[in-house]
Amino acid sequence: MASGVKIMGELTKPCQVSRIDRESFRMILTQGLNRQIRRMCSALGYKAQRLAARANHEHSLGTLSSGQWRHLTDRELAGLLPR
Repeated sequence: MASGVKIMGELTKPCQVSRIDRESFRMILTQGLNRQIRRMCSALGYKAQRLAARANHEHSLGTLSSGQWRHLTDRELAGLLPR
């Protein structure tokens, strides 16, 4: 996964991967394709049992449930724009 995985006919961008324990690992994606983690795991013979999104740089998910969204704060927006 650290060098990319071929899914949906294209090679994903590399991501950071670290093992947590025998059955778990942490991934930091640099791209967000639809169902990317599940598809990458499947391509390598793994089955994703549970996924937990933690944060996106300085942007916390907070109390948002799946499918919900919110507007970015001015500070968050400034952090995304080129300087």
